Amino acid sequence: MTDLENNLLIEFKFKVKQMIAKHEKLKQEKDQLRGQIQGLEETIDQLRSENNLLEQKYENIKMAKMLVASDEDNKDAKNRIQKLVREIDKCIALLNK
Repeated sequence: MTDLENNLLIEFKFKVKQMIAKHEKLKQEKDQLRGQIQGLEETIDQLRSENNLLEQKYENIKMAKMLVASDEDNKDAKNRIQKLVREIDKCIALLNK
């Protein structure tokens, strides 16, 4: 082999080694990124579950507030009815005199 061919062969081997090293580096980066993606997907799943739980709690709180409001309305109505019954009793007592 001539010196030129030998130099070309050495240069070719060097470039192949560089490409292999770059390929390995890129494979490692890809694996790392896949790991990050998997971690993020797990986080997303956890957040979705937490969101669903919070939505259910919110609906329960809304329902409870509606029931509390209904109880207060019932108490007000009951008080008004009792007041009307007392007034009717007074009227009946006045008529009986």
